[in-house]
Amino acid sequence: NLDKEPRNPYSPPESGVDDVIQPVDNGNEIFIPGAQSVPAGEGVNWIGQAWHLMKPKFGMWILLGIIVFLIMLVVQVIPVLNIATLFLVPIFNGGIMAVCEKQRTTGIFDLELMFSGFKKNLGPLIGVGAIMFGMMMASIIVLFIFGGSALIAAGIGSNSEPNMSAASAGLLAFGGLMMFVVMMVGYALTWFAPALIMIHDIPLGKAVSMSFSAV
Repeated sequence: NLDKEPRNPYSPPESGVDDVIQPVDNGNEIFIPGAQSVPAGEGVNWIGQAWHLMKPKFGMWILLGIIVFLIMLVVQVIPVLNIATLFLVPIFNGGIMAVCEKQRTTGIFDLELMFSGFKKNLGPLIGVGAIMFGMMMASIIVLFIFGGSALIAAGIGSNSEPNMSAASAGLLAFGGLMMFVVMMVGYALTWFAPALIMIHDIPLGKAVSMSFSAV
């Protein structure tokens, strides 16, 4: 059409570009924010790669594990404070991921980095722990709802119909299954989140969403 005005070369693009995913080159690995599907056998390869990463500094990794275990043990035996373990786990997981990343990219094992979660992105890491705590509470509530119904059904069955006992057992089993499902959702939301937050500085909401998508 000759009457159509020529397009201004300095005008902004007409198509949306917000959803374009840009891979990030990080050393010898490429981080793809949107994740990708790989064959199940890759899990075995990842275990082998993890062993090759740990083997040169195996003694230091054992020391790191002992330190974390002792810290968790001390917190667990302190009344009231033992609930803090749910929040400490993602913080230490983030620190361990930082140790892994530095050794992977530089070959240097920096034990001090195991505490880096207390210095960097502490808020989002605590948020991961809060999500896991919330999912744990939700799973317990679900079990109480179905478990309580099962106990009521069992009480009725003992006084009237024996078939109610079978129904109560079914309710209890279903409650246990639902509790397991809720907990698995919680693990899916938080499994990869500490690494995404610590290594790639991804916000909490996006990190848990990406973790859930990856699982």
